[in-house]
Amino acid sequence: MSRKIFIISPALMLAFCVANAGLPSAQAQPVSTIEDGVQSYPRAYFEQYHPQTALDMIDRLPGFTLDAGEDLRGFGAGAGNVLINGERPSSKTGGIEDALSRVPADAVTRIDLIRGSAGASETAGQAIVANVIRTTTSGSSRWEAQLKRAAHGRINAEAELSLSRSFGAWETSTELDAMINRQPLDGTRISRDAAGALSLIEFESRPGTVRRITISAEAKRDAAGGVLTLNGRFNPETFYTETERFGFDGGMLDGAPEARRFIIFDRSLIQAEFGADWSRPLANDWSVKLLSLSSFDNRDIEQGVFSERPVGAETSNSRSVTSQNSFETVLRAVAGRSGEGRLKPEFGAEFAYNRLDSALSLRVEDASGISNIALPAANVLVEELRGEIFANVIWKATNKLSVETGVGAELSEITVSGDADSTQSFFFVKPFATLIYDPRPGIQLRLGARRTVGQLDFRDFAASESAASNRVTAGNPELGPDQTTRLSFSTDLRSDTRGALNVEVFHEWRSDVLEHIVLPSGGQGTANAGSARVWGVKTNGSLPLSPVIPGGLIEVEAEFLDSTFADPITGERRVVSSIDSPNIFAQFRQDLIEHRVAWGFSYRAQTDSLFFFADEESFAGDGRRWAVFAETTRIPGVKTNLEFAGIGKQNFFRNRRFFDPDRSGIFTGSQNISRERGMQVTLTMSGRF
Repeated sequence: MSRKIFIISPALMLAFCVANAGLPSAQAQPVSTIEDGVQSYPRAYFEQYHPQTALDMIDRLPGFTLDAGEDLRGFGAGAGNVLINGERPSSKTGGIEDALSRVPADAVTRIDLIRGSAGASETAGQAIVANVIRTTTSGSSRWEAQLKRAAHGRINAEAELSLSRSFGAWETSTELDAMINRQPLDGTRISRDAAGALSLIEFESRPGTVRRITISAEAKRDAAGGVLTLNGRFNPETFYTETERFGFDGGMLDGAPEARRFIIFDRSLIQAEFGADWSRPLANDWSVKLLSLSSFDNRDIEQGVFSERPVGAETSNSRSVTSQNSFETVLRAVAGRSGEGRLKPEFGAEFAYNRLDSALSLRVEDASGISNIALPAANVLVEELRGEIFANVIWKATNKLSVETGVGAELSEITVSGDADSTQSFFFVKPFATLIYDPRPGIQLRLGARRTVGQLDFRDFAASESAASNRVTAGNPELGPDQTTRLSFSTDLRSDTRGALNVEVFHEWRSDVLEHIVLPSGGQGTANAGSARVWGVKTNGSLPLSPVIPGGLIEVEAEFLDSTFADPITGERRVVSSIDSPNIFAQFRQDLIEHRVAWGFSYRAQTDSLFFFADEESFAGDGRRWAVFAETTRIPGVKTNLEFAGIGKQNFFRNRRFFDPDRSGIFTGSQNISRERGMQVTLTMSGRF
């Protein structure tokens, strides 16, 4: 079913878009205009969807998927594909979504889809960029309330409140979001020995509860001949789960269980971010922008494991406590020229400081007594200083051909202290070049090459524990960032009557790939393990079905990936760890405008992943997911949506294969984990006041 959705639908979209790219349809009135590589969607285009925010409008753009930004180093390298009035919000952690959800739909004049160069640093490397053109709407307010019935019958809730106000010279917008989400995940674990004989069956119950509050705000005013914008975000969150497993030896289910294991996971997380940017136009189409961004991430995790054999008689218990406090600050300055000229240069510099303070304690109690487990790099302080300079230029060679190119150079130093000591220096050159060709309105071809440097997760420098997977990971003080050289070719086809298709094929050469191996300390952890190649195809399409199905629309997103990597443990070729493929999502929607009603259904195909640890090979599959929905605006001023998701249950499967002493050694057994989550019913109501 999923493969048919992917192959047939894009084929129909391709035929439609090639025939109609850039041409008005004889059967439908144009809903957008295409000129100079920019397709404009006026506010009227979105009225049939009754959007409440700019985020709702972005979700309805044909052939476009919101990209909040990659996890790359610094601010510029992690650019997403959405701008607001030509500028990117000064935020890294969820900032794009927060900023869009604070913009009321009636404040949006239009959304421009820019194909090609939208600005070398604000949206670096993006083939398609959505630029939200908004006006000031002082006094606008929005609310949203959501009730969700999970499979176990408990009710989850979420509420949002957004306010836009003027205070003197300041234009402000604030959003408050609060939610509680309780989801059960029940299943079985079947363990077998090396010969395949059944050794243990465990029945697992894992309820979990997430509580989260998010406050985000923006304030903007004219200052010193330019515009000053302040952004802030505060996000406290807790997650608590109790996992209970009853075990039957040999898979014999004709009596009482022989064992019980009880696992507690309790996490408290506080994230905060503050950004400020000031931009000012200069003479001859030049402008300057200064940015400051600081973020905090403080988390405390407590895990406990209690084992009983027989049930009721505790044989062992363990308790781990992790405390991690991280901080990042970025300073950035950019000067560039826009306007109608054929050359648009840009120059800039960026400075960043990153810090993580991590501490882990692990205590085990069994028949032999109480012992504190010493782990490599359990308590470390990781710091990084990084500086970068860059220069970019956009050259419009002809009306149909343009080139975007540039280069950046960065110098950094990473220092580790505490249980481990290390100092490393790195220097990277990051060039890119993109050739953009528009043979006719509605058709664009794009060929690009880019070298990027990945953002290290400083938590890999420190030891960690996963009680649920019974895995202890050592910290590695000698980690360095991975690098990727990417070559891509994309085709974008667009009609002015809601039809769109974007297809990208790419090949990546990765070096210093981060994988899980045996470290020099003797522990198992993440390290730079060699080079790899990754290739794939991504597609995103929208196919209007009028006049066959009035108001009907099919949307498809799909990504297929493959890779090759020389395993440093076994010496064999394998795929890169943690790559999810395929990713396929398809949705049918019909808007009955005259009745103020819409309905539809969606399908997400199963996604498979392979994970390679030093002594374990793990396969994970997230099962397919069906959903249906209906929405209406018949209640004056209120939009109501009812969704049934996970119809027929969603299954999650995992197969673990164990080896001793590592994957180059002998096979010792396996474990199959099968979990399922039942259908969820969600009622969402929203409006403005």
